[in-house]
Amino acid sequence: MNVMQTNTERIPIPSDPEKIIDLGLKVYARHCVMGNKSPLLALQSNSWEENGSEVNNALRLYELIKEESLSQEYLCKLDELIVKLRASILASYDLLLEIYRNNPVELGFWGFDNDKSVI
Repeated sequence: MNVMQTNTERIPIPSDPEKIIDLGLKVYARHCVMGNKSPLLALQSNSWEENGSEVNNALRLYELIKEESLSQEYLCKLDELIVKLRASILASYDLLLEIYRNNPVELGFWGFDNDKSVI
């Protein structure tokens, strides 16, 4: 089956933890800067109000794990944080794509990039 690519197809989300954290930082920062005007306030689940603080926690934990050999417990905690961040990133992407359906370039201002590696 031949499938044509459209502008509404999903922008690839990175699978690497470091890149997920980086994207999470970008999306969360833009959300915070926009404040009450952020369209991401409409998220009912996986909201940044729920998971936003986890971005910095994941970043600190990731940096610690890179520097030191930490226990399996820390690696599991990082995995949990990455799952939460990824869920918020995907929810944000889906909502923003709906809002900017006619101008998907706007998603670039939130940190989403066509050149990232896929899920």
